[in-house]
Amino acid sequence: MMKTTKTTNKFYKIKKIAMIFALLVLTLFLSATLYSCDKPDIYVLIENILQNKNLNEKSPDGLYSFTSELDIKINTDYMRNVGLLPDFDEKNEELDAVPGELNFKIGGRGKNSKKGVSQFIIDFELALPENENLKTTVYKKDNLLYFELNDVSRMVLDLMFSSGFLEMPVKDLFDEQIEYDGGSIICFDLKGFDLKFFNDYVKEIKKMFTVKSNVKYDFSNAVKDFDVPDFDKEKTVYFDDIKIKIKQGLLKLPYYRYVELHVVIETVEPDKTDKNTNNFMHILAIHENGKVDILEKVKLDCDLSKIWEDPDFLYAANIIPMRYLFELFGETVHWDSEKNQAYTTKENRKIIFTGPVINSKTYISLLQLLANTNYAIDSVHVEDYIEFVISRK
Repeated sequence: MMKTTKTTNKFYKIKKIAMIFALLVLTLFLSATLYSCDKPDIYVLIENILQNKNLNEKSPDGLYSFTSELDIKINTDYMRNVGLLPDFDEKNEELDAVPGELNFKIGGRGKNSKKGVSQFIIDFELALPENENLKTTVYKKDNLLYFELNDVSRMVLDLMFSSGFLEMPVKDLFDEQIEYDGGSIICFDLKGFDLKFFNDYVKEIKKMFTVKSNVKYDFSNAVKDFDVPDFDKEKTVYFDDIKIKIKQGLLKLPYYRYVELHVVIETVEPDKTDKNTNNFMHILAIHENGKVDILEKVKLDCDLSKIWEDPDFLYAANIIPMRYLFELFGETVHWDSEKNQAYTTKENRKIIFTGPVINSKTYISLLQLLANTNYAIDSVHVEDYIEFVISRK
C-alpha cells in the first residue's frame, strides 16, 4: 500500500511539473513578440528568429547555434488561486510539492540565408528526478512553424482550456482532428498570424513565471549546416485548416450557432445593369449567445440586373450561394452527381434545391428558402443596396 501511495504521489508531481513545462514552451513563443521591455535574452532570441532577423552578418551563410539554461521561478500561490494547481489539505501536502523553481535546458540551430529563408530547430528539455525527462522540439522553415504533437502539446491544450482561453467545445473539436503520438506534427503559418490575439492570455502567464536566461551563441565555422526535415504530409495537420473545421463544427451547436444573418448586397459601379460588374454580399451574423460577427464579403457571380430594374423580382431571383449560406446555419449541403442537383436532408428526407451552377456554386432564390426550410425572411429592402434578414424560426 505504501509503495502504491508513493507511486501515486510521484505521478501527480510529475504531471504537474509536466504541465508547467508545457506552459513554459507556450509562453516563450507567445510572449516573445508581446513582451514590452526588459526582455530576458531567450525572448529576444525567439523574437529575432520568428522575424527572420540575421543575428550576425559575419556568420557564414547565416548559420549559428545556441544554448541556454532557463531558471523559472514559479508563483505557485497565484497558480493555486486561479485553479491551475490544486489546493490540497495538510494530509495530502506531498501531492502539492511543486517546486518554486525549475531549471530547463534549451539548445538549437538557426539559419538565415541571403534569400530570406530562415530555419531553426529548438529542443526543450526538463530533467526530472529518477532519470525521467520531458522533451519536445519546435521547428521553423520559411513562414511555417512546426510543433511536435506529444504529451507536452496535449498539456498545452489542456492548460489553455483550464485557464479559460479555450472553451470545451473548441477543445473537443480540436482533439477530433489530431493525434498526439505516432510522429504527428501541427503546422502554423506565421504569415499574417497575429500574435496579439494571445495578448490577454500572455498577461496571465507572466503572472505565473519569472524567467531568467543566459543564451550563448556560436557563429563559428564549426556550426554545421542543416535543413528542417520534410515531415510526413499524412501526419501533418495545419492550424488554418483546423480553425475552419472548428468554426464549422461550432456553427452546428446551440449557443454558438447563428440565429440571424443581416444581408446587404451591393453592385459595384459604374453600371448596375452591366452583367459583368462585381456583385458582393456582406453579412452581419448574430450568434445564439449574442456575439456579433462581421463576415468577409463574398463575391456573387449571379446576375442582379433584373432586381435593380424591378425590385419585385427579388424573391424569385437566384442570388443566394446555397452552400455558403446553409453552412453558416450549420447545415450540410450534398451534391447529387447524377442529377446535378444540390440538396440537404431533414429527418432522413432529401430536400432538392434547383438553380444555376456558376463557378461551382449553386444559386437559389429566397422563395426556395421560404418553401423548403425553417428560416424566416424579414426587413426586405431594395434601393441603393439589396437588404434582408434571414433568421431561424
